[in-house]
Amino acid sequence: MTYNYLETLIHPYKKSLNKTESIIAKHMIDLGNEVVNKTLANLSEETGLSEATIFKFVKKIGFSGFQNFKISVASNFRTFEERSNEMIVFSDISESDSPFVIAQKLVNTNIELLENLIATLDEELLESAIELINSSETINFFGQGASSIVAYDSYHKFLRTKFHCQYAQDYHIQLTYATKLGPDDCAILFSHSGNTKETIEVGRILLENGVKIIVLTGDPSSDLVKLSSAAFVVLSKESAFRSETLTSRLVYLTIIDIIYTAIMYDDEKQNRKALLDIRHALSVTRYRDDLP
Repeated sequence: MTYNYLETLIHPYKKSLNKTESIIAKHMIDLGNEVVNKTLANLSEETGLSEATIFKFVKKIGFSGFQNFKISVASNFRTFEERSNEMIVFSDISESDSPFVIAQKLVNTNIELLENLIATLDEELLESAIELINSSETINFFGQGASSIVAYDSYHKFLRTKFHCQYAQDYHIQLTYATKLGPDDCAILFSHSGNTKETIEVGRILLENGVKIIVLTGDPSSDLVKLSSAAFVVLSKESAFRSETLTSRLVYLTIIDIIYTAIMYDDEKQNRKALLDIRHALSVTRYRDDLP
């Protein structure tokens, strides 16, 4: 299956598009890489819609302007076209596939997801999220179901920083703990659908208490995004037997890895001390070479 960057880019916004925006989205997806050769006037003539309407659509899907949008499209399609002919991006697996072919498809899908991430990652958003964390005393992680697993992995990683961190799996405990947080705290909420009732309820309590909220989700129009101070929208495509939460998990963890690494180097001295203290504490769990 041929990879279409525009289809992947627009996919998370489809639920929130009105009839006019849907026309623009379909036309751009049909054009594919050819959209980089178009002007607003061209697209206006081809769709029968005003240039202002098309410009607003481009803004809605996360770009500051039409030129910025075309640069992103051009760089992404060029990245994939420069691959060898043998490199094919797969979305689904069939029953006739051998284990090795399945391995190829899964790896190629993960490569696609990560390349989409680096192409669409907003530098200002990333810096804003890092600033929210750096201006906080604690970092708190929330999620339900599969998102809870990602939240726990993130919590385990950030324990190595200088910050006090918290994670609770039980929903009632999450609600209770949320009432204890305030303006000096930061919360990172995970929900791929963006519509998980429990996570939204936790988010509302956090917002009422003035907590800094960072959201990682797959739905840019969700209520959860509206509660956040900074929101990362993860682009992914559905597969017949793998839910979006599973296919995009790698992207969520990579975003956390990026933030974690930047945080660690932002105050290297304090974070190095925290890391050494943790390693020292954990040393009692390992066999010593000098034991008989």
